[in-house]
Amino acid sequence: MRLEPIDYFFCFGDYFVAISLVILFFRAWKNNILPKYLIKAFMIGCLIGSTWEFTFHFLGDEFAYAVKQWPLGLSGWPKKLSHSIWDGGLFMAGVWLCFKYLPLPLFTRFSWRELGIMEAWGIFQELLVEYLFNGRVWVYNELSWNPVIIPPLPGSATTVGYTLIPQAVWVVAPVLFYLILLRLPKNQSIITKSNFH
Repeated sequence: MRLEPIDYFFCFGDYFVAISLVILFFRAWKNNILPKYLIKAFMIGCLIGSTWEFTFHFLGDEFAYAVKQWPLGLSGWPKKLSHSIWDGGLFMAGVWLCFKYLPLPLFTRFSWRELGIMEAWGIFQELLVEYLFNGRVWVYNELSWNPVIIPPLPGSATTVGYTLIPQAVWVVAPVLFYLILLRLPKNQSIITKSNFH
């Protein structure tokens, strides 16, 4: 299937964002811009994301398939690695929202407000990502264990709609990430609101 300019844009953008996130968090670690527990949190977020990204990959085309194969071998597992890094960045965007809207200290004990922000962000961004890319970059198949729960929305590219498993992942994953984040040792003395503006 012939690639259109938009396909190259999606391919370039996918890897550009993933590489940028790795560079950003590496520089933040090297220059001591963020506390180490937040660097670890990013890596943990990438690892959590990889659990479903690679599971979806190994489930094969019966579960989900690429609309078009990207050039230079950039489909398949390289794309899943890139998306795992994106997932780590998406988790950290939830952390950033907590720092932006909640008082310090954060992530020292369980807080429904912290979890609520991270959960709301996780669900919102998943719906947005599916709206933008489902049918353009990938398609999830309707299966007995992955039923359609949201029909196609106006302006979206999917003719299938939005299926259960990708949505459920972003209901459960922020809870897991948050509970792990609470357990990471922290040095709150070097955190200020200015770290997150």
